Amino acid sequence: MVILGIHDGHNASAALIINGELKCSVAEERLSRQKNHYGFPENAIKCVLEQAGIKFKDIDKVAMSTNKLSPAYFYTGRNSRLSIADYWKEQKDYWYPKIYQNKNPNYMDVLSHRVDKKTFPYDETLIKNESDYEGMWNARVKHISKYLQIDETKISYHNHHKCHAYYGYMMCPKKDESVLVFTMDGFGDNANGTVSIGNAGELLNEISRSSNCNIGRMYRYATLLLGMRPAEHEYKLMGLAAYNSDKYGQEAYKVYAETLENDGLKFKYKTKIKDHFFYFKEKLEGQRFDAIAYGIQKRCEELLVNWVANGIQETGISNIILSGGVAQNIKANKLITELSGLDYLFVPPGPGDESISIGAAFLEYLALDNSINTCKPMLNGYIGPRYSERLILKSIKKLVPNDYIVQKSDNKKVAEFLANGDIVARFGNDGMEFGARALGNRSILADPRRPDVIHQINKLVKMRDFWMPFAPSILSERENDYIKNPKGIDSRFMAVGFDTTELAKKDIPAGLHPFDRTARPQIVHKNDNPGYHSLIKEFEDLTGVGAVMNTSFNIHGESIVGSPEDAIDTFLRCGLHHLLIGSWLISKNKN
Repeated sequence: MVILGIHDGHNASAALIINGELKCSVAEERLSRQKNHYGFPENAIKCVLEQAGIKFKDIDKVAMSTNKLSPAYFYTGRNSRLSIADYWKEQKDYWYPKIYQNKNPNYMDVLSHRVDKKTFPYDETLIKNESDYEGMWNARVKHISKYLQIDETKISYHNHHKCHAYYGYMMCPKKDESVLVFTMDGFGDNANGTVSIGNAGELLNEISRSSNCNIGRMYRYATLLLGMRPAEHEYKLMGLAAYNSDKYGQEAYKVYAETLENDGLKFKYKTKIKDHFFYFKEKLEGQRFDAIAYGIQKRCEELLVNWVANGIQETGISNIILSGGVAQNIKANKLITELSGLDYLFVPPGPGDESISIGAAFLEYLALDNSINTCKPMLNGYIGPRYSERLILKSIKKLVPNDYIVQKSDNKKVAEFLANGDIVARFGNDGMEFGARALGNRSILADPRRPDVIHQINKLVKMRDFWMPFAPSILSERENDYIKNPKGIDSRFMAVGFDTTELAKKDIPAGLHPFDRTARPQIVHKNDNPGYHSLIKEFEDLTGVGAVMNTSFNIHGESIVGSPEDAIDTFLRCGLHHLLIGSWLISKNKN
């Protein structure tokens, strides 16, 4: 049984499942090079099929995530193409008149400069207006049917939050035990939070669904209030929050605490508010930027921790799965791991909307075969495309200038570069990691002993905000030397924050948060990525430090590199001197 999963909204993606096994999944942005790609994932569909040698005619079923997608958001490419100024305009000229003045502005008139009907893939004649969800659904189905040459009866839709829940559930190594699955995001199919029980390999039983779980929405618009891009820069607020404290951030915190609160497994408002932008804009006027970041982060942590704690208390289940965009808040995840009633936490890679194509494909498979435990869990995040050495060499010959040094290399040589203070980009050919965290195969690597490399990387390629931390990749054999993790929480995917040891502060300061000295580590197991593990081991043999500093391989504002061509192009345009791509080392002539 061949099932193609498709998500054609925010962070569009495709996934392929064959006989219950996830073969490949990739976000469209990695291939289109349009960050947070919003739209039909044509490139991702072609990619996952090619990786498995599957033709259109071989597809048995197509599973789509999310019923209610806005035509207007498609036309404007809302989360892909809108600038920070556009988001402000959206609030001022569309949402304010709509919410506060009882007017009915046209979304595409307000953002007419972003409307691009040339790239709209669906039949416009089926869509009556900018809010016609039913017409949009029909247009999506007809397009996919025509594009894949598949009968419409073979195309099904699966609920947005069920897709989130089943992605986390099916990927979890402990789904043969009782687990509690939480999903939380901005909004999708009339909900933004669910709680479900999985009992020893059975289908999920949803016990709570809420449209008031507005943590993600509050965080999104706090991001905009601070002049950053919603649905993309929330992690900047999370990093900034650590620099403030109760003493100076209490007033901002109170603003958020006086609104949303926990209500068992649901949420309710202490104070009824009309919107999540102008209300807070007025209440927070005059507050420092870092105080606002502190306030929203602290309240986010409280709400999430209480929510999970309530779930554990009500059900008696101590194995927890988090999915949905809010599950990427590593600081909140850290506090969740510290709950006395929690034994196990699993946060899969890319828990945001990029993964709901996987959830949809699994839901379709389970509708035909309820054998949950026949589906393999995700033990590593390398579920993206693989590129052969032949293809890599072809790209090198085509794109690399003649005055560059190209040579066969090995991990020992790269480790020597790192130990001598050089920064090396790494493109592994044994599977692209899924999600927003680079896990060694699309990474920039540096010596974690040298805090000065942070400035160098920012100057040469990343241009990150000065307060933002980098992360360490740590050998599994050295985890306990650097990370305080008494419950043994799996941290393969950089999804959870941890306190660190004194040795970590000495050995890997460049991989820790500059202020609170916490880390969001990737623990590298030999079986997950033998090549990357070997490189770090060579570095340890030279330095005694069993870790490297790791950040994603991309230029600021661009998506993480996808193909060999992307890697080489990015390398040529940035200030880095070395790129390890497959077994080849490309070096710029420093002279």
